[in-house]
Parts: sequence; C-alpha cells; structure tokens
Amino acid sequence: QPTAPPAETPQAPAEKASYDTVFPLPDNVQNFMSEGGENMVNFQTSLTLNEIMEFYRKALTAKGLTERALLTVTSDTTFSMVFDGWPNGQALVIQGVDLGASRNVNIRLEDV
Repeated sequence: QPTAPPAETPQAPAEKASYDTVFPLPDNVQNFMSEGGENMVNFQTSLTLNEIMEFYRKALTAKGLTERALLTVTSDTTFSMVFDGWPNGQALVIQGVDLGASRNVNIRLEDV
C-alpha cells in the first residue's frame, strides 16, 4: 500500500517574509532588492509616503536613532530623511518616490 507524501506545512498568513537586510521594513514590501546586511535596499510598497515616513520615524527612534530634521525634505511625490546613530557612524538615508500605483523606497548608509 503506497504511503501518502508528507503534507506540506502551510505557512501562517501572519508570518512576515524574511529579507536579507539589517534595516527595518514595513509589512508591505514588493520587489525587494539588496545584497544583504548593511548594503543598500530598494523596494516598493503600497503604503503612502507619509505612512512610510511615520513607520521609519517609529522604527528607527525605537532603535535609538535620531532624525536629522534639517535634512528631511518632502514634496507631494518624494521624501528624503536622514537618521544619525547607526552603529558604524554613518548616516541612514531613506528616500521615497511616489510611482502612482506604489511607492519606491531606497535605504542606504552614507557619510553625510
């Protein structure tokens, strides 16, 4: 009598996808690109520009980083934010662009 193949364990829908990056990511991430670790990250999300900015303000402040408000720039279709306090001494730069159906987000470490 043939044995049934082992049933695949379904993943819980609430389980967040795992991305190879040290940077915090919102729940809604598509088209993730990075070489891992502290390398630059690029992705799209359905969050609004304001929601993305709010997410990073909360997530990075909780990690002890400080927004350099003088360098925060926003428009109807873009934003750029800089946070100080990353362990390697570089500034964390986050930029977003409204693509219409989604928003593109780029995160990288820079000497600012």
